[in-house]
Amino acid sequence: MSEKGRPGSGRTALVSAWDKEGLEDFAGGLSGLGWTIYASGGTASVISGAGIPVIPTEEITGISSLLGGRVKTLHPELHAAILAEGRDRDRRIADGLPVFDLVAVDLYPFHRTSGMSPDDPGMVEMIDIGGPAMARAAAKNWRHVISATGRDVFIDVLRAVAAGSDDEEFRRMMACRTFDTTSRYDLEIALRMEGGLVPELRYGENPHQAAGIHFPWPRTGFGAASVLGGKPLSYNNYLDADAAWDLAVSMPADRPSAVLMKHGNPCGAGTGKNGTEAFENAFRADRTSPYGGILAVNRPVDMALVSALRDLFLEIVMAPSFEDDALKRLRKRKNLRILQMQPGIPEGRTVRSIWGGMLFQEADRVEGLEEVRAVTSRKPTEEELSAMDILWRVCRSVKSNAIVVGDSNGTLGVGAGQMSRIESMDLAIRRALREGHSLEGTVLASDGFFPFRDGPDRAAEEGITAIVQPGGSIRDEEVIRAADEHGMAMVLTGARHFRH
Repeated sequence: MSEKGRPGSGRTALVSAWDKEGLEDFAGGLSGLGWTIYASGGTASVISGAGIPVIPTEEITGISSLLGGRVKTLHPELHAAILAEGRDRDRRIADGLPVFDLVAVDLYPFHRTSGMSPDDPGMVEMIDIGGPAMARAAAKNWRHVISATGRDVFIDVLRAVAAGSDDEEFRRMMACRTFDTTSRYDLEIALRMEGGLVPELRYGENPHQAAGIHFPWPRTGFGAASVLGGKPLSYNNYLDADAAWDLAVSMPADRPSAVLMKHGNPCGAGTGKNGTEAFENAFRADRTSPYGGILAVNRPVDMALVSALRDLFLEIVMAPSFEDDALKRLRKRKNLRILQMQPGIPEGRTVRSIWGGMLFQEADRVEGLEEVRAVTSRKPTEEELSAMDILWRVCRSVKSNAIVVGDSNGTLGVGAGQMSRIESMDLAIRRALREGHSLEGTVLASDGFFPFRDGPDRAAEEGITAIVQPGGSIRDEEVIRAADEHGMAMVLTGARHFRH
């Protein structure tokens, strides 16, 4: 028998709902359209009690339930009816076996366990197994089956099938919705069950905000890091430490580097012959703001570096390893978190939440300036190119608009997060001058293009001799002419590094 030749509409639904509210209208609507309805356990009882024809799933599975109701729908024949496609689907129809065109599932309300401890037996009983299995099977076979997951979508599905608008696009959308629902359902379970197994956060960015942390498997990054001393990390600690380590491992791998981070922005970043020199080159850019901040270094921390920290109060010191005597000395600072990071570079996608959604993007990596385009009459010197390479890496980690000034040892001034690029430049210059640095012969890096020539004009006033920036402005030629007038070297990267 062809699919179109089945009785009535020739379409069959499988319904299993924890929340029975509105179930009679949904089932009655499907039945009125000529659908055959199968349902499990209490769902079948409610539908039958409303006078709506329904076939219990036990006519397919041969069982009403096992293990006190834990197993009702986990059966090969039931899932074959959901997953059948192509010739398998045609064969089942020809043999008079059911295939489903719709699977409507409402999951156990796991959110009701929020007050229970992770090892409470009652919490386990609220974990739905059969529902997600049926829903995911239907979503996998979306070309043939509508997967309606969650009681709130039942009425929309009924309207769609009544209007004949349940086409492939609709079914694919419902499949996406199902996978989203079941993934969030599983994540909610994981978050509840891992209580006490992951660090607990006292609060979020501010004391009135509740917060938590989740480390996916396999453990990487901060999930694999070891806290060797100090208190557990806070919400803000994790944010700043993530930014600090991301920059530290992005610095030139062949040189010891140090990063001082505060409120998501680098106060300074430097390189040197060893960790101590790298720290001093980072600290020179701003000797005030790093108080209460984070130090990240890409080399083992030794006693010389610890001694160089002197009276600088830090929240976190993070590194790939610590020499024994250095670790012993650092542990004497009772409030200092000491974090040993595992090898690796952050990669993959970054995720940010917005109201009602999430934003995804590839991680923004910067590998230095192997290929550059010098656009001014004067080309950069080797010393300027070395400085450009470092400052361009640092620029990626500074909130936009970002301006960084410095030399081949690292930063001298950082301007972050201003609405105007020229204001960020003024801030970077002002900070460098505050620390007593001359900017004669230094380099400037900008995360975005200069929209006007006022950028190179202002840089030239301070003696800056070279600029690295993305280019791409409609006034690039004007900006380049300005640099030429001042005898500056300018390099365009062709890629920007905004950070919002």
